[in-house]
Amino acid sequence: MQIMRWLPILVLLSLPLFVLAQNADDAAKENQRRQSLLVAQLLADIPNLKLGENRAVAYAKVGNLIWKNDQKLARAMFQDAVNELINAQMLAESNQKRPTYQNELLTGGSARPQILNTIASRDAEFALALLIKTRPAAIVKALSIPAGKSTKISYSAANFGYLAQNEFNMEQSFVRMAADQSPERAVKFLKESLKKGFSNETLNLLKKLHEKERETAAGLASEISDKLISSKFTTDNQPNYQNLQIAIAFLTDFIRERNPTDNTFKLDDSQMRKLADKLFSYYLDEGGRDGYYLSHSIIQIAEKLSPSSVEQLKKVVKNSSRHGLYSNYDPDLQKMLNSDATGDQLLAEAKKYPLDSRRQIYQTAANKFLQQGDAGRAADVLNENFSDDALDDALRNLNWQHSGNLIASGKFAEAERLIDEFPENSRHYPLINLANAIYQKDRVENSSYALAVLGKARSLIAEKPENASEMGNLMQVIAAYANIEPTEAFRMYEPLIAQMNELSEAAIVVNGFQGGSNVREGEFLMAQGHSYGFYGADFSVLRTFAGNDFERTTRLIDAFTRREMRISLKIQLAEGF
Repeated sequence: MQIMRWLPILVLLSLPLFVLAQNADDAAKENQRRQSLLVAQLLADIPNLKLGENRAVAYAKVGNLIWKNDQKLARAMFQDAVNELINAQMLAESNQKRPTYQNELLTGGSARPQILNTIASRDAEFALALLIKTRPAAIVKALSIPAGKSTKISYSAANFGYLAQNEFNMEQSFVRMAADQSPERAVKFLKESLKKGFSNETLNLLKKLHEKERETAAGLASEISDKLISSKFTTDNQPNYQNLQIAIAFLTDFIRERNPTDNTFKLDDSQMRKLADKLFSYYLDEGGRDGYYLSHSIIQIAEKLSPSSVEQLKKVVKNSSRHGLYSNYDPDLQKMLNSDATGDQLLAEAKKYPLDSRRQIYQTAANKFLQQGDAGRAADVLNENFSDDALDDALRNLNWQHSGNLIASGKFAEAERLIDEFPENSRHYPLINLANAIYQKDRVENSSYALAVLGKARSLIAEKPENASEMGNLMQVIAAYANIEPTEAFRMYEPLIAQMNELSEAAIVVNGFQGGSNVREGEFLMAQGHSYGFYGADFSVLRTFAGNDFERTTRLIDAFTRREMRISLKIQLAEGF
């Protein structure tokens, strides 16, 4: 059993605790004591996790924790993490109850990159070797498919291209890390990787190689730029986002401001102008259909490299049929809103724009007046130009900002009076901000005042939350108490653990039944993030608790019934020391 393997190490980790405890006045030693205690607890508990991928993630994180103190032991944990991952992948391959795309182990989803990136942060060369060793069949197949348009109908073609590119991106990321970790071998790593193609890391790799061998970097940059110029921005009638993003990155770096003595890496002028022309042509042809997300960057590039194209490009932006985040995007409007124009200047320009665009202008003008200390004028702008629910929303946002400005200026009483006028369901968060600011101003003299304000926020929230929103609001109040009155914060938090356990156990059942991606075989997937925080197990609160009473905090964590929750929370706690 794994626990027997780590038993001698558990003993060793425990040995220094008594010595370190004698020097508790030394903060560094106390933090080391706490981390060692948590690591010992983790190593005892990790083998009991159900899922191999969870054990893999946990071992990788613990290996990362102890790297500075014991690299040999850390490497052993990294190896255990990889072994667990491979075993989990093999099990998933042999038992494909779900379609491949629903099991991230079969496509190298969350767990594998998380584990490999953790290892790479300490030993990127080892991670590069593991990249090959841990490749699932789907990625191996994706990498084996030659580039080019297929003549056969396939549901998987686009996904295979995505998998292959992601794998290459990760490889080049590890190469960059390896070059940092082993400077004496950096040139070899960089040259070999850059010759394979380009990714989101290519520009960073070229810059790093430039630091070592300028001529080599220039030659490879020229080769890569030519490949990018000859590449396609569409694949199977869909945008090739990877190539578009790389082109944008190259051109944005090329046009950045440089001082005359700047000798850092620079791409070739003629090649970048060719690349820019290619990008502009693509946008003019496809911008109204699928190039809309490029609008902000592409116009900045055009202003530097092709001013004559700017107006034509702006027309494409304005006439785009896309909706959502980029709907009604007007480059000229955005430029004005981000300028140093005064509130009065903005108001004078507002009537030149369509009604839908004026909302941003009036709100920005109101904010400008507010920043100048003229809250009355700011409110007048909104009252004159908004009505109904739109006016209510605009005034609510203005008052929130006004209260924040008053708090930042130390005008606490004035801020409190303003917040008291907010709708009841909008008061608790600004009251918490006010209480924290009051306390930070003078922790001794202002303690009572801060607690009184915090008491107002607390009175707005039920002690036993009935939904996720109420739970989140209560956790915000508890977090504030943890800073100001820790004993009361613990007292408020402890009764909630039973409810958190109940909710987490229910989530396991429901999500598992629905085939949710964050649960498998009755266990939360640790690589999918800490979804149980949604049910109240918020680490940010526990982190604050630990700064006040570490032992009591670990007892709180031990009260959670889900093992994967306890392990995740303890790992996060240990990472803070």
